[in-house]
Amino acid sequence: MCSALSAPHPPGEPSRQLTVGVFPGAGGVHLHHAIDSGYFRQAGLEVNLVQVVSSDQQLAGWNDGDFDLMHTSPDHLLRGLLQRDPVAVRAEGIGELAVHRRHGAPLPTDRWAVDNAHSAFAFVLRAVLADVAASPVTDDRLVPVGGTSQRFQALLSDAVDGTTLHPPFDTLAAEQGFARVGGHLQVVPDLITNVVVAPRGTATTWHTRAYVEICRKSTEELLASGAPGVEAALLRHGMPEATARAAVPGLLGPAGLSTSPEVTRCGLEAVADLRRRYTPDWQPAGPLTSLIGPGQER
Repeated sequence: MCSALSAPHPPGEPSRQLTVGVFPGAGGVHLHHAIDSGYFRQAGLEVNLVQVVSSDQQLAGWNDGDFDLMHTSPDHLLRGLLQRDPVAVRAEGIGELAVHRRHGAPLPTDRWAVDNAHSAFAFVLRAVLADVAASPVTDDRLVPVGGTSQRFQALLSDAVDGTTLHPPFDTLAAEQGFARVGGHLQVVPDLITNVVVAPRGTATTWHTRAYVEICRKSTEELLASGAPGVEAALLRHGMPEATARAAVPGLLGPAGLSTSPEVTRCGLEAVADLRRRYTPDWQPAGPLTSLIGPGQER
């Protein structure tokens, strides 16, 4: 059981409301498990998860001050688009980022759905197509669609020929007959796929530390419960049974829930190297370690 005693809630302090920007999908199962189990509430936190449909929406919400925290791609920290001096306070895995195509081998005429043509997910797609399929893709073949759910729907509707997916959408695509071209573990195995971001000014407050600690405890509890526990947590959140079952293998795979929660320089370097590959003139505004929140391993 996750104990509220492990969360640093100062005695006598009122509950703290936190609005958290997240993407829909199975990667947030530990958050829903913590909410359903009352762990945040026991620690003095009232957590409101706000689902976004694209990176652009999430970044705009962050810059407007709509989110106290967000779970997002670490690449967003490197792009210099985020205001409010953000730092990563926890690393998370959402499963392998896998590229799927409609049928057969990739063709030069294919159209590939992306969230944003300049995002890490788009760079993973390009790296997989170049290194695994030997079929490099040019900028004009990338089609901005939105988040993973929107890209999956675009794939089903014949609007595009392929895209990058993560659990449960990758398994659902395979079940629909879409061929798996490759995944990020083949081309950038050290890539951090998801981080929790907080403003630097609140990174050491009790509520941020409590939030991160509960994320860790909830994740560990789900890992200990195995496939039945993870599937049950997804079902409690309202995910359809077939979808929940499809998500479990990826969440329990090497890039899923078992991902180290430490935001390392090595992991951020992998993100930076991927960006440099497709944006040769890009350089980070400062040392990558400056993007790592206090208390993290370097």
